[in-house]
Amino acid sequence: MQWVQLVVVQIGLLIYLSKLDCFGVATSTCTPLCFKADCSKAACSCNPDTGEIFCESCVSRNRLPNAQYNYSQKLRFGWLLDGLAFNHSRVHIRVENFANECHAEFLHIFDGDGIYSKRLGSLRTSFAQNAALQKKEFVAESGQAFIYLHCETACSISGLNISYRFDSCLDECNGNGICNVTTGTCKCKDYKGPSCKEPLCSRTCSPTFGKCQIVGEDEVCECKKNYQGPYCNITSGESVWKVVNEKMPYGVASHAVTLVNENVWLIGGYTFSNVERLIVLKYNFEKNNWSIPTTTAAPKNRYGHTVVEFENNLYMFGGLVSSINITNEFWKLDLTTMTWSAMLVQNFYGGQQPLQVTGHTAHVVGNVMLVFFGLNPYLGFINLVQQYNFANGTWSVVQTSGAIPSATFGHTSVLDSNEKVIFLYGGYRAVSSSAGEIIDELYHYDIARRRWKLLRSSGLPSVLHSAVLMSGVIVILSSYSKDTSSPKCKTFVIDSALKYDIECGTWSKMKMPTYLSATLSRYGHRALMYKESMYLFGGFTGTLMTDVLQFTPGSCSYNRAKDECLNSQQGVKCFWYKSRCMTSEEALQQIKVEKRGGSSTIEKVCSYTGIGPPFSCSMITDCAKCTSTDVHPCRWCGDRCADDCPLGSEISKPEHCPVTVNCSEIYNCLVCSTTNHCIWRLNEHHVYTCAEVKSFETTLQKKFMKDDVVQMSNTGDTDDCKICSTIHSCHECAKNGCLWCATTEQCIDQNSHVTAFLYGQCLQWTVNADECSVLTCSSILTCDSCLHGGTSCGWCDDGSQTGLGTCMRGSSNGPVSWIDSSGRYETDPSLCPSGRWYTTDCPACQCNGHGFCMNNTETLDDVEEKSEPYKSLPCLSCGDKTTGQHCERCIDGYHGNALNGGNCTACECNGQATHCDPFSGQCFCTTKGVSGYNCDKCEQKYIGDPRNQTCFYELTVDFVFTFNLNGEDDSHITRINFVTRPPKENTDVSFKLTCTGLLNSQGKVNLTVTSAAFGINKVRRFLIGSVCHEVERRFSAEEFSFGTDANTTFFVFLYDFKTPIIIQISFAQTPSVDWMKFFVTFALCFFILLVVAFALWKIKQRFDVYRRRQRMFVEMAQMASRPFGLVQLQLPVNSSPRKCPKPIAIEPCHDYRAAVVTFAVRLPTGGGPVVPNGQSGLAVASALCLLTPSQLAQLQTPPQAVQRKRKFKSPSCLFSN
Repeated sequence: MQWVQLVVVQIGLLIYLSKLDCFGVATSTCTPLCFKADCSKAACSCNPDTGEIFCESCVSRNRLPNAQYNYSQKLRFGWLLDGLAFNHSRVHIRVENFANECHAEFLHIFDGDGIYSKRLGSLRTSFAQNAALQKKEFVAESGQAFIYLHCETACSISGLNISYRFDSCLDECNGNGICNVTTGTCKCKDYKGPSCKEPLCSRTCSPTFGKCQIVGEDEVCECKKNYQGPYCNITSGESVWKVVNEKMPYGVASHAVTLVNENVWLIGGYTFSNVERLIVLKYNFEKNNWSIPTTTAAPKNRYGHTVVEFENNLYMFGGLVSSINITNEFWKLDLTTMTWSAMLVQNFYGGQQPLQVTGHTAHVVGNVMLVFFGLNPYLGFINLVQQYNFANGTWSVVQTSGAIPSATFGHTSVLDSNEKVIFLYGGYRAVSSSAGEIIDELYHYDIARRRWKLLRSSGLPSVLHSAVLMSGVIVILSSYSKDTSSPKCKTFVIDSALKYDIECGTWSKMKMPTYLSATLSRYGHRALMYKESMYLFGGFTGTLMTDVLQFTPGSCSYNRAKDECLNSQQGVKCFWYKSRCMTSEEALQQIKVEKRGGSSTIEKVCSYTGIGPPFSCSMITDCAKCTSTDVHPCRWCGDRCADDCPLGSEISKPEHCPVTVNCSEIYNCLVCSTTNHCIWRLNEHHVYTCAEVKSFETTLQKKFMKDDVVQMSNTGDTDDCKICSTIHSCHECAKNGCLWCATTEQCIDQNSHVTAFLYGQCLQWTVNADECSVLTCSSILTCDSCLHGGTSCGWCDDGSQTGLGTCMRGSSNGPVSWIDSSGRYETDPSLCPSGRWYTTDCPACQCNGHGFCMNNTETLDDVEEKSEPYKSLPCLSCGDKTTGQHCERCIDGYHGNALNGGNCTACECNGQATHCDPFSGQCFCTTKGVSGYNCDKCEQKYIGDPRNQTCFYELTVDFVFTFNLNGEDDSHITRINFVTRPPKENTDVSFKLTCTGLLNSQGKVNLTVTSAAFGINKVRRFLIGSVCHEVERRFSAEEFSFGTDANTTFFVFLYDFKTPIIIQISFAQTPSVDWMKFFVTFALCFFILLVVAFALWKIKQRFDVYRRRQRMFVEMAQMASRPFGLVQLQLPVNSSPRKCPKPIAIEPCHDYRAAVVTFAVRLPTGGGPVVPNGQSGLAVASALCLLTPSQLAQLQTPPQAVQRKRKFKSPSCLFSN
């Protein structure tokens, strides 16, 4: 049988298929393939039209024909490969390529009919760069295989290529054997292995450098001197990888390994099967075999924990138990008695337990165990160093300083026991409350000084990797590194070995082997050193690995040339000493000899070009890290890191750095509450955030110490914090900004999504509360929504042929239930009778229990054959107050959920509405001013009682009121009522009403007047059913008693209009004009105005006279105060008058431009020589004259400021020199 190929490229995610309404079945006769659609002229016709090429969003599960097609849409898809339907016993699935841009999503493959079956693999991306190793083959022994693809971001990349076939052998025996299709086994020729992939020793072992030998049950190639490798074709001077064992009893990841003598103890680890008891395995290097030791009182299995050895005992701390619970359990395994015991906790912050962590690392230094960082269920990612003292059994937290790293998960750390330092690299950290990132930072921790230093970054972020220290070099098998070449569609490279030269502080890549039969592309693996070789155990490559890989570095002694020695890239640091190439350990011995008198020097070189981004001080934003880096001396300049700072402003030591915390970078309420200057509070959007406290009041200041952190983190007991891990419902989880996984029914922080489901544990998740009902089978009420909601549900029809049924957990073969004994979901036929279970299509009649169809015996498959395009059977008549094609909603005037036999209840609106909300039952009140759930109260400014009558808007007389009914809340309004009582007696009332709206939608108006003066019949109607366009009426005061005890009241009823509409209404009481009174009043007012004007004029006159007198008094006083002097005049007899007499006095003004000039004037004598007796013959006369420069010179020189301002004009003729 040939392979059938399925190709999907440009992978994306189809979000929440239950929101779509698609009908039909897969059609294999159409080219291209159509899903749930009609094929017309070799094209797909979707119902409804979704704009897709293949109508692929209409289904969540399909039985696959031969198919090859492309996808550009977002996608969530499930395929069932059903070999049992054709009497096949096995299904072989080959993944040719899977380039998934969504690092948080997987391609899942199950051995069975659905997601509750045994999981074979969960592919995250192309795990190997080697094309031959990209291909993965899975065998479903049940005869059925289910493939589930869920991806979030749509990007144009190579995508998915899967082939499948039935009843074959693994990899078709690779063409090196004969396949027995009955048993599925290969009969190999010149090859070995289950798929005849590995050649026999005689075909590969180099006859020149090795020979074949039988070792146990296997034949291996034993190499001659100076040669190594699986085929003895690699010289001993080169580094070499090889597979030393492939028979690990369990495939595990995120396990713990520790070395005790020649044995490796493997404890715990994640597995696809539910292992209740803790996994304990032992691998012996000398015998190259695995054993399963028998232990007593073993705890539950876990992963993401640590195990250390101290005094022939193993100590296990932390981890994830049952895949969801992060623990702080501390267990000891006595290797003599092989008995587990829980360690009692003492004196940790006043008697509290240590923090629960997973994804941490641990080392034994002396008699203490140091635990670095990890993920805590309450505090999130932490960067605390916890310490356990084996001598007194106490826990504590180490107070560290310097460049304290970010809080991380999934990092690695290696211990340099000679230098008493620890190197910590990589990991995953939070960058916001909803996102995180993989980092590439390397730190150096001085154990004695408890101080951190920042080293050079590699440029290749990595998480869940492994690292060992060998000969002055840190070797890191990078597991999950981000490729930043595509910022939008982030891809991840999973195989790269890095080397950090501690002496030179440089990074470099190691050459990856091409001859290795196993792949190094894995994460969650563990590594350790044994006899100068690195050993790699397990890990995750889409499947859980069961192999042990060995890496042996090259030998320095084989480098004969100096340059070749100093630039060796074989996983070891080489030095040149006395014309010899040696390792760092050998060099240290030579240094000791040299100190005793040797004269030769050891040559080292750091000239080779390393990888990683160039270091720049300006990239560092933290003072402590800025002043604690070994890469380059940096200085902190107040608010930035630089090479140099202005004089007097630099900080060069971390202990001098100000202790500051950026509260906005804290995303956890417990951490925020225990940080100085930060407080957890509600913001303006009613969301809790961490904010800075700008001022501290003694009565309000709240300080927490680290014991408070531990107390709260172990209990989660706080009023202000809604911790994600303590929430157990989807709606509450999503509403609090957390992420809900429907598969595990677990609530986690959004920024820890990647770390929580490392191995594909979560198939369906959401951060939207509105989508919770789609992810819970029991909350889905219709068959269509049940099948479109994903791959975890199925529909059990009740057999009434009316569409009634139950959505429940299940797969193709039937509903499932949890079986405690097996620790898994298993098919339970008792939950649904045979023939009533549906997973890929629904019964044709879907009337929700409220009606019957034309032919109740047909199914969707039957209908498809008869109708083009396909439509489901219509319901003949809907009962129980329901309507719709499938009786899916209540009729007008009734409310409720009619789906799946739900009831419809009449709307209770007190006669104020014709219909209500079909689901909530809230009435849509038709009268403006009537409100309430049941239209049972009046709004503000309205009066009345809608439970008995209606509501009226009370109008004020002599005002114009405008009502603009065009809002969304007014869409149901069809009437409005008004009331007013004219207050004035003997004054006519004028009424005006104008309606402006769409044609034929202005409505009708009734006008009613009530008054006690009308006698027995107190009500009169003046307008009945008048069209409201522009209505005007006048009511005489002689006919109506306004403003009296008769209580005359106007009622206006405007009805049968449609919105939008503008209504203007007014009542006015304007009396008639009395012309006699008008003219008398006008004349009187005019006379009074004249009198007032005359009086004001007289007052003004008197005031002006008063002002003139006062001004005269002032002038006379000023004249009297003028300066004076004595002048003697010589009057010659018979002298004649001069044409230009000289003044006897000159009084200049302030600005020296003019002056008051005084002259002596001879009075007339009347013809005589002298004046008559008794009269004066002289007088003094003054005049205001302009001064000329010559005249000014006779006076005192004016100030300079006056001289600059003075502008001389023509001279005066009053006097001259």
